Amino acid sequence: MKKSPRLISFLILVLIALASFESQKTIAQTTAQFAAQTRNAADAHTREPALLRPPPRRIAPLRLTEMPGGSRVIIASDAAFDDYTASRDGDRFNIRIPNAVASFSSAKIEGRGLSSVEVEQQGEEVRLSFQLQEGATVHLNKGFNRLELIFTVSPQTSAIETSVSGENRSSLSTSATAPDGNDDREALSQMRAQMKQLEARIQELEAKQSKTEQAKTDAPQTATEIPQVATSAQPVLNTAPKPTGKATQASANDAQHDEMVMGAPHLQIQGFADINYRASSQKGTTNSFSLGQLDLFITSKLSERFSVLSELILAANQQNQFSIEVHRLLLKYQPNDYFILSAGRYHTAIGYYNTAYHHGSWFQTAADRPFIFAFESSGGILPLHNVGFSITGRIPNAPFGLHYIAEVGNGRASRSRLDTPVQSVIDENNGKAFNLGMFARPSSIPGFQTGFSIYRDQLTPAGLPKIGQTIMAGYIVYQNPRYEFLNELVVLRHDLNGRVFHTPGFYSQVARRFGNAKPYFRYQYVNVPNDDPIFPDVGRRNGPSLGLRYDLTDFAAFKAQVDRTERRRFDTFNDFILQLAFTF
Repeated sequence: MKKSPRLISFLILVLIALASFESQKTIAQTTAQFAAQTRNAADAHTREPALLRPPPRRIAPLRLTEMPGGSRVIIASDAAFDDYTASRDGDRFNIRIPNAVASFSSAKIEGRGLSSVEVEQQGEEVRLSFQLQEGATVHLNKGFNRLELIFTVSPQTSAIETSVSGENRSSLSTSATAPDGNDDREALSQMRAQMKQLEARIQELEAKQSKTEQAKTDAPQTATEIPQVATSAQPVLNTAPKPTGKATQASANDAQHDEMVMGAPHLQIQGFADINYRASSQKGTTNSFSLGQLDLFITSKLSERFSVLSELILAANQQNQFSIEVHRLLLKYQPNDYFILSAGRYHTAIGYYNTAYHHGSWFQTAADRPFIFAFESSGGILPLHNVGFSITGRIPNAPFGLHYIAEVGNGRASRSRLDTPVQSVIDENNGKAFNLGMFARPSSIPGFQTGFSIYRDQLTPAGLPKIGQTIMAGYIVYQNPRYEFLNELVVLRHDLNGRVFHTPGFYSQVARRFGNAKPYFRYQYVNVPNDDPIFPDVGRRNGPSLGLRYDLTDFAAFKAQVDRTERRRFDTFNDFILQLAFTF
């Protein structure tokens, strides 16, 4: 029996290798195409070596809103916008975002000042080209993980001014199309007028700041003079008490607080949610409509190197009671791409799925997560959340785009099954869990990534000796705008007084996009020994899933999925899932 888990693990690795073999032809062809495109690219970011590029970010579908005198387009991402270029070429405004993957292949956008937009995926670069209407002006405002384009219509000029909000106020690009012949003087006059308006605006802002500083300095004097003015004008107010030292200090603090608020960081919130219908043949269940998770993804840029990321989840439990929980809260320090330090509550970097797909169901292809990567609150057996700190980054001068991962945290609670699995406040023991890993993202095969991780912790369940827990994970994935091929293997090992218990688990998922439709197939497997000291009630679960994702709009998707689940010592059952997933 001790050899059985090793044999199963070996067979699983062989199956994944065989499944990956057929995809190599497609990968090789795609590699040649993307390599040629990369060599022909002209911008400096594309010419950089692959190991100096940040991880690919996902670009959400564009959002357009009408506004007085024009329209606004939001370009959002799941990572910071710190390396993009913007330029104007005639009546087109172009944005190039390196190391990015667009979650959409086209965008039907039209508004005041904007006729259309073209979306192109060139290797690991997303290119957006906006068709401007005659006389349109574009302003670009940069946030932490979003770009805001303001299109306004001016019949007398087609000048473009690009400004960056926040701490960077420098212009990215400014160009003007002046009329020919005798209209040159008129065009120059218009440009001078615009410059004067900008100078006046700057002077106005500086004056406001000066007044705020003066209010802070003069606050005590102003507070003591108010009663004198009131006394001379209205003698009946002589009975009013004079302001004390505390009141004077409060007035000064108010002025200081107002100044602080004016320059404080701003929250940027992106919402994700899903609505589901599930019917099952499993005994004791009912078919039900259900609200999924309401995910509020919050980010804020504190400085050039410090930022905050948070994920606030609102969800209902099996008793139809709602609860609010902070699933991620991180203060990040990133001086460069070789060293990124995060402190707080994070998603553990075990395998690929847990850090590629967080709580927003809209991002993932399938309606639910694989068995092995189910969250702790849904009966998952892996410690997918942790509280502590993590360090990650690229390895300097390393081939194949190698990255490292190092994490230390409280680990998972094990004293009682009634305890909350994630130890957000108090650790049940003095030992700490750590996770080490590496992954490669070679530039010669865009969309390909492979890696491994090793997680180690000491569990202290009530009534049992300490249990050593080791989790080994490896994966091979390949994704591009058309194909998706995910393969992961996890082996969970428990050591109790020299007796070892192995739990193997894996899944393989393949998908192909046809326009707005994306059919997919997944097979998954997990096998927990019946006498496992931590999860004896999980047993063996395995079976296929077949589904279809259809993008209704750029921000909403419909999913239909059928699951068949076989279990050891229990009846096989089928599930039918319908889901509406959206972002807002």
